[in-house]
Amino acid sequence: MSASLARLRRNWKGYLFLIPVFAVLASFKFIPFFDALRMSMYDWNGANVKSYVGLANFKELVRDATFLDSLGNVAGFTFAAVIIQLIVPLIAAVLVFHVTNRKLQQFFKVWFVVPLVIPSIIVFLTWQWIFAGEYGVLNEFLKVVGLESWTHAWLGESKTAFTSIVFVNFPWIGGINFLLYLAGLMAISGELFEVAKLDGMNAWQRFKHIELPLVRSQIKLILVLTLINQIQSFENVLVLTNGGPGTSTMTPALYLYIQGFSYSRLGYASAIGVTLFAVVLLLTWVNQRFIRDTDKID
Repeated sequence: MSASLARLRRNWKGYLFLIPVFAVLASFKFIPFFDALRMSMYDWNGANVKSYVGLANFKELVRDATFLDSLGNVAGFTFAAVIIQLIVPLIAAVLVFHVTNRKLQQFFKVWFVVPLVIPSIIVFLTWQWIFAGEYGVLNEFLKVVGLESWTHAWLGESKTAFTSIVFVNFPWIGGINFLLYLAGLMAISGELFEVAKLDGMNAWQRFKHIELPLVRSQIKLILVLTLINQIQSFENVLVLTNGGPGTSTMTPALYLYIQGFSYSRLGYASAIGVTLFAVVLLLTWVNQRFIRDTDKID
């Protein structure tokens, strides 16, 4: 403790530059969170009607069939996203990393990063057009190739809406995850690849014994980011299906939005938000506790 105080006294001018950062975090992150925690115990419409109800909102959540359905849906979305984001961008990053032609490699890097600058709403509206029932791109393509019997109202049928949302952003490569994997691969010492080549390792052996173990930290980070993003995300479902048909694609974050801003039940929406925070915190702790960082190769 004394060492920490000594370091603080020695570098106090440097720490002053952190005050604006902490002020912004407090104003837009911590204060709203603790306010939501407090308001989750009130029956509040966001304006002037506010009465203390204790844990009644949380008790209602446990019996709320729509909320329970949304938990099942987000579990499915999260499971699919974790599998996709841990595998597909990694494969793409490995392939791009081993492209020997530097100009071609640079082209692929730019190609996979370009989706980062495209607004998400544009992506979701494009996929809405692809999945549209009567004149959607996918249905028109199926008609052209003689598979008219395969056409569906992809976002309007319970049996296809969930899978259609999972397929949004196919082939699931571009973005931060690809860059994280690529950065991890580029940080591996070239000497290891030289040794692997001398030992006669094929591509699979090199990936299994060198590349995969040494990007474990990136895998851990991407797992956390994917879990948080999926549990908190609702924009894609809002644009594509608005949670329907029925509750087949409803997510907790979208249900929070609907309860808070469509029905003016801000207290109940706060209870949903606090519950989601607890779930994310638990999953993050499990990830930190049981998944190892990069340490050494086998």
